Amino acid sequence: MRDTRSLSGKSSFRPEDYQDPRSLKEYVKRLQADGRNQHNHGVYIETLDGGEPVAMLNETTEFNPASVIKLATTLAALNKLGVDYRFRTEFRAGGEINQQTGELDGDLILLSGGDPSFSIANARQVGEMLNRRGVRKINGALVVVGNFTCDQNTNAKNSAEIFRKETKLNFRSPTRYQTFLEYEPRGSSLLTIESDSLLNIVQYLNARSVNSMADMLASHIGGARGVQKFMVEEVGIHTYSVYISHASGLEVNRMTPRDTVKLLRAMIQWLAKRNLNPSDVMAVAGIDSGTLRGRFGGNKFAGSVVAKTGTLYSTDTGVAALAGVMYTRNRGTLLFAVYDVAEGKRVKQLRPLQDELLRQIIIECGGPHPQARPPEIGNHSKLESRVIGLMKDIVTSK
Repeated sequence: MRDTRSLSGKSSFRPEDYQDPRSLKEYVKRLQADGRNQHNHGVYIETLDGGEPVAMLNETTEFNPASVIKLATTLAALNKLGVDYRFRTEFRAGGEINQQTGELDGDLILLSGGDPSFSIANARQVGEMLNRRGVRKINGALVVVGNFTCDQNTNAKNSAEIFRKETKLNFRSPTRYQTFLEYEPRGSSLLTIESDSLLNIVQYLNARSVNSMADMLASHIGGARGVQKFMVEEVGIHTYSVYISHASGLEVNRMTPRDTVKLLRAMIQWLAKRNLNPSDVMAVAGIDSGTLRGRFGGNKFAGSVVAKTGTLYSTDTGVAALAGVMYTRNRGTLLFAVYDVAEGKRVKQLRPLQDELLRQIIIECGGPHPQARPPEIGNHSKLESRVIGLMKDIVTSK
């Protein structure tokens, strides 16, 4: 029989000491009152210091984490590339530039470095830079070499069309696509667009849960399989308890609440070694823009939850997920994962239940103790790229 133990107590933990907190019991009651099956819902919360369980419900059951998978992609990418890594997209002239007519007598070659954040602003910037050089017309094609995305569009052809349109350059021929194996280096370099740092990119994509950015980022680490391999070999999750089909969390993926917390612990340890915090890669609820902007707001709880959301509206009958860290006065930092299957009902109805559960857990642990940055700072509202390697006579004041 379990011993009664206060969440805010400081006694040494023993497995037999665990007892479901009042807030978890109330959470289950609310689920049942809404006609939901508690076996379709998973919760695991533990202390950062000591790893003491705080709340457990179907914690070893595999659920669809939805976009929480982006945290695995984030850690795998950071571990391989580093926080300061920047992606480069180079543009080359496949012919001579006729200054009198403003024509490039050849192709405009785009060498993609797999930048997940390449934007419409970048495309316009390329057009402006070339226009300053006197180039207004391309008497050839746009040749896209490598995997390219623009404006968070996962379709390469759509991305190329967006790029062509936003540069306002006149192309004579249709776009051609090549792999780097097919490409034979030619022409002269015109300019290169260098992305923001990888650290800022992952914070941006996690706060806004941008699927295309996560999938493109994963292409640098072996795709979804590479992320899954990282989870098994580096995080230490059992090979049979994790399945990743999309690095963005789309469609069918599997992970348990307990293993999700294990991932969070690995991430926090990795960040701490580099003097970084969870808020450097995830959104601060109630403060940062993005999917958590309207959750855990107000003076009391704002800044006390740093997390990643996950939502699927039809796959697995709908999924609402939330995982991250909570800061409490009496139990310190808590790591948590909450997975809810919608069971064919509205997914949005599950979010208030999740928020109430976590708020009550925080209260039972002595109340919120915000550690995240204050509201006036917030996260990056946009990513900052820069132009490097300009061809002679091309200048920029940016």
